Order: sequence, then structure tokens, then C-alpha cells
Amino acid sequence: MASIEITPIEVLALKKLALINGALAQSLNDPTAKHQQTALLRVLMGVTARADLANQPKGAA
Repeated sequence: MASIEITPIEVLALKKLALINGALAQSLNDPTAKHQQTALLRVLMGVTARADLANQPKGAA
């Protein structure tokens, strides 16, 4: 798998995007749109969790 570097500031931006996306998903009435936004939210949360782990100092885990 290819790897990329994500800075802590970029991780913070992704977390904010996930927060906004989660609010959008909750506000939607269309079940299909709600499902799609929820799926995107899960992906964003997974990416931010992996980026947080990758950005931890060595030995901090």
C-alpha cells in the first residue's frame, strides 16, 4: 500500500470535516443521501484515526 504523510494540522482539518459531515448526515431526510454521508463519515474517521497513530511519537503508543 502506498503511504502518504499527513501533518497534525491536516489531521485536525480532517477531523473538522468529519464533524461537519456527521452533522450533515444527521440532518438529511433522504435515506440514500443519509447513508452515503454516513459511509463517508466512517471513511473520514478511519483515515483520521490512522493518521493520529502514524503521527504519534515513537514509543508513545
